[in-house]
Amino acid sequence: MSFDPSTPSGGPPDDSGAPGPEAARSLAPVIAALAVVIIGLVAFIFIRGNAGSSPIASPTVTVTASAPTSATSTSPSPTATATATTSSTSSSSTSTATPVTVPVYYVDEVTGLAGPRLYREFRQLTPLPSGTVATAVQAMLSLPPSDPDYSTLWPATTLVKSVSVAAGVATVDLSAYPGTLGSGYEAAAVNQLVYTVTAADASITGVKVRVNGSVPSSGHLDLTGIQRRGDALNQIANVWILAPTQGLSTGSPVVVKVYGTGFEGNVPLKVFQGATEVASTQVTTMMGGFAEAQTSITLSPGTYELRAYNDNGRDASLQVWDTKAFTVN
Repeated sequence: MSFDPSTPSGGPPDDSGAPGPEAARSLAPVIAALAVVIIGLVAFIFIRGNAGSSPIASPTVTVTASAPTSATSTSPSPTATATATTSSTSSSSTSTATPVTVPVYYVDEVTGLAGPRLYREFRQLTPLPSGTVATAVQAMLSLPPSDPDYSTLWPATTLVKSVSVAAGVATVDLSAYPGTLGSGYEAAAVNQLVYTVTAADASITGVKVRVNGSVPSSGHLDLTGIQRRGDALNQIANVWILAPTQGLSTGSPVVVKVYGTGFEGNVPLKVFQGATEVASTQVTTMMGGFAEAQTSITLSPGTYELRAYNDNGRDASLQVWDTKAFTVN
């Protein structure tokens, strides 16, 4: 709507009683004033209406996730996916590798015998990528035994370079060889390797020893061919204690397990607290062969040493073959 203040608002009056020209002239100042008021009022309403309408007209926007388009997709690129998959696989294989229990042969010199004998420990280890046999051999070379009476005859820095198996024979390539030992100890070192390998994989019956791919130099043994287990009665300990393990903390009664042989299979057992014998018993294994046997001994809380003996069958003397220190809670 628009107003022109120079034009009369109602037009010429007709015979119906409308104002004539003089009345119009006399009302002109009033009309003009009224027009100014009306224009101001309209302008006020227009401005206020626009000012008040702004927040009402502006909608409230809620952002929600929508199906990704080609331009907004958050899926990783093929390269990123491949990298993430590789990283995840590598991390998973490292952190979730299942520990394996492997047999490891160590040596100990038994008082009264000529030369060392082999003793076995079972160790739970994270497997090497090269396999269980390599894991057991590397433990034999560099992992300290749980029992401080045992040791290895191999150089401490020796590493397993490779293990390959064909037709029941394992070729074990190492980085070093104990070539400076006397004949009895060098033979025990080779037996230590052979027993560990063949115990780790029962399908293996022989071992070829190699150092950096070649036959190691020896002044006592012919190592060109296959090395096999010999007479166990002359190579391994006649008795060793399977339980309790070295340093074990246990309740009472204490379960005692041994593996061995003896005259009429007899294996005497004695428990000491310091220098005092506090308990004794015996178990029966096998004569002329090896077998397990177990018993239990009731003990008060304290620290003890279990000693396992072998009766030589000639007199009443006993030969100590193995000891284990343990604690009863």
